[in-house]
Amino acid sequence: MTSVPLSLSGDPTKVADVLGNLDGSTTRFLAALLGQPLKARVISQARRPAVTALSRECCLRMGFAVDDIALVRRSQLITDARDAVISANKVVLDVGHPLVADLDLGTDIPLGYLLGEIEQRREILQRGVRPWSWGCLDPFSTTRASTWRSYLIITSGQPLCHVEEVFHPDVISPPSAASSPKL
Repeated sequence: MTSVPLSLSGDPTKVADVLGNLDGSTTRFLAALLGQPLKARVISQARRPAVTALSRECCLRMGFAVDDIALVRRSQLITDARDAVISANKVVLDVGHPLVADLDLGTDIPLGYLLGEIEQRREILQRGVRPWSWGCLDPFSTTRASTWRSYLIITSGQPLCHVEEVFHPDVISPPSAASSPKL
């Protein structure tokens, strides 16, 4: 796996701090930081009952009823040039949201680019440090700390999707356990 070390003002943990509070597109932020376009590698995408993909609290916040179906997409954000993994992502979309029909979700275009011209805001739900493991072939990956966050993307006055991002520790240096938020 190719890694692309990043730094911001000489302190790579500042990138994690900025990402933890970012109210804009993660994809656009990281593409600007890397100086290159990014793409998505879609690992899986399927319709599933929302209650199997999200916590009860997230289902309530998204407005899902017990029997509602969601589109669950697992992907990796990767560099365009070398396919270096930047993050592992889980996106749970409300298939009943008016914008979902207009999104081309089967492509290698990251959600951040697909939503580029749409008025939106993000509501950060959780952030912190967790083991890097999803989508990683390294059997020791669970011992490596990674920056992660989860949030809702709100468009047209209602939640469009729940996003969970886990950033590769070779790319985004996680803050120390002492400085990360307790969850």
